[in-house]
Amino acid sequence: MKKNNKKIYIFLEVVFLFLLPTIGFFVGIFKLESTPQIVLSTIYATWIISISIYWTILYRRHLNNILIAENSVNYYIEREVNENGMGLIVFRHKGTIVWISKLVEQKLGRNIVGKNIKDIFQVSEWSTENLDFNIEKEKNKYEVHISLERNIAIIKDITVQENLLRDYEKQRVVLGEINIDNILLYQSTMSEEEIFKIYSSVVKLLDELANEYDLIYRQYENGRFFIITNKDVLDQWENHQFNFFDKLKHKGLTKELNITVSAGFAYGILNLDVLDKLAKEAMLQSQARGGDQISVVTKNEKMRHYGSTTEIDVNISRTNVNYIANVLINKLKSKKIQNVVIYGHKNADLDALGSAYAVYKLAKAYKKNAFIQNITFDETTSRLLKTHYTNLEEIFISPKQALALNNEQTLVILVDTSDEDRIENKEAFTNILIENIVVLDHHRISKTPDYAYKNNTYIDSSASSASEIVTEIIALTNNGDKIDQTTAQLLLDGIYLDTNRFQKQTSSKTFHACSLLHNWGATTNASVDSLKIAEGVYKTISMLLQNLQEVKPGYYLAYGDFEVPIDIISITADEILRVQGRKAAFVIAKLPDSKKYKMSARGIDTNVQIIAEAVNGGGHYAAAAAETEESLELFVDNLKQAIVSVKNESNLN
Repeated sequence: MKKNNKKIYIFLEVVFLFLLPTIGFFVGIFKLESTPQIVLSTIYATWIISISIYWTILYRRHLNNILIAENSVNYYIEREVNENGMGLIVFRHKGTIVWISKLVEQKLGRNIVGKNIKDIFQVSEWSTENLDFNIEKEKNKYEVHISLERNIAIIKDITVQENLLRDYEKQRVVLGEINIDNILLYQSTMSEEEIFKIYSSVVKLLDELANEYDLIYRQYENGRFFIITNKDVLDQWENHQFNFFDKLKHKGLTKELNITVSAGFAYGILNLDVLDKLAKEAMLQSQARGGDQISVVTKNEKMRHYGSTTEIDVNISRTNVNYIANVLINKLKSKKIQNVVIYGHKNADLDALGSAYAVYKLAKAYKKNAFIQNITFDETTSRLLKTHYTNLEEIFISPKQALALNNEQTLVILVDTSDEDRIENKEAFTNILIENIVVLDHHRISKTPDYAYKNNTYIDSSASSASEIVTEIIALTNNGDKIDQTTAQLLLDGIYLDTNRFQKQTSSKTFHACSLLHNWGATTNASVDSLKIAEGVYKTISMLLQNLQEVKPGYYLAYGDFEVPIDIISITADEILRVQGRKAAFVIAKLPDSKKYKMSARGIDTNVQIIAEAVNGGGHYAAAAAETEESLELFVDNLKQAIVSVKNESNLN
């Protein structure tokens, strides 16, 4: 049949394109007189018609070929696009949609043709920032890319991909470390039966979790457990802020004991060895922050903390402090050490002064070239140095002078802080061997001090003060004979300050330290006198308290847009808590000669540390602080939001 059609086409081409034009040509040339005019006209008309018909046939054949090609190519393209879960939208320059592929028609509907693409995707104007985006329709998710140059929108169905990624994310391995807080303390003071009850309560809780969630656990060390679970389970625990651990905190289990645990969880890394190390780091972070809390860590994200609704029982064991005491004294005895530079925090208070000065006296007793790098002090400390200790001025040096002493024979000691950003010298560790850096602190930390070896770092958040820690170090190493009356008095002043005259954060170790300091020459009257406030300070406190407001039940806030010495801000917070029924106090004021605002927080059976951390601060369970260069209005609003939004900050709620 096709061959016959081809013969017909050839015959017609010969007749219309060769014979008739040839006849017409000769007739026109020779103008045969015998040829009637009507014949000539008929020939010419037939010729013209035949050419028109032929070119029409050729044009239609061409269009048919193009259509066949386009249909074939479009079919292939659309098939491939659809198989890959993709669709196309073609639109005019003004945005009117003129064509859509089958996938788009199925997913978004045929009725979008003729509508403006901006209306379909709810975009007011296109820009470089909104040409790529995701949409969701009928529980399906789509990835959209807009090409304005080509007037094309490419849509990809990523529902399966998202589900696979979500399922993969949920099933990723999570490793956890759990440690019973102060288990060594309990073992040294309790019977085997009571210790068994402690272990049984923790194991019972873990068994309940194993029955409810996908996890396994094992005890691998005294009071320590490891957990293997997945991200889906961890997400559920984080949503509940690990509140199942609160089951351990009921009185009457044994000797009115409050059992608490520290835990760390790590995820997001394929290498299990690295994941295990991260989990241990997170657990140690929880312990360093004071225990009774959970830390969650992953790569390239800020560590998250949960829990800490009570003060944990104080560990009266002296194993750790005895270790750091020997480390410090051995360093001071070493012939490899020539210089000793002690750092307190910026705007040093009486605790920073007392602990730094006591370490300074130890270093001098071992014939070291020692100095304290502090040139900024709070109002109380400045007044005390000017009125009672004018002879101490020469021991304080500037950051520049401290830097000149830095070498391999210099020992650097941080007291009353473990945050390198809180000391005055930004180059404190330049040219210092890492093994020659020692940290003595009592504040809960927000980040691990990785600038020093762990064995050279002692952070006891259950201690009342750095002065208490240094006093204990002096006693354990039998160096009481190297402490004069001035040193003892400064240490006692530090303890009095940080305990607010024994109204907070005290233990038997605190009173034992005070007893030792009394034996070494310190007096209670002198410490009480050092904390007295002047008439002008009292007026400043009264000004701050004029706008005192209750943010939520038991949580009070006062602030002022005027300069207030840093310690007066803290004193004001303590003053607020003198009224019965108040749980937490927050005071904000402007720092002297600065554009910064300072927030001081105090709490009674309330964790103000996590509230301070919410506004980029930190500190201790019952005492914390934060600084900012934000406007007062913004800082106050952020703090109010933190107070209202932070959960589980008090065991009284």
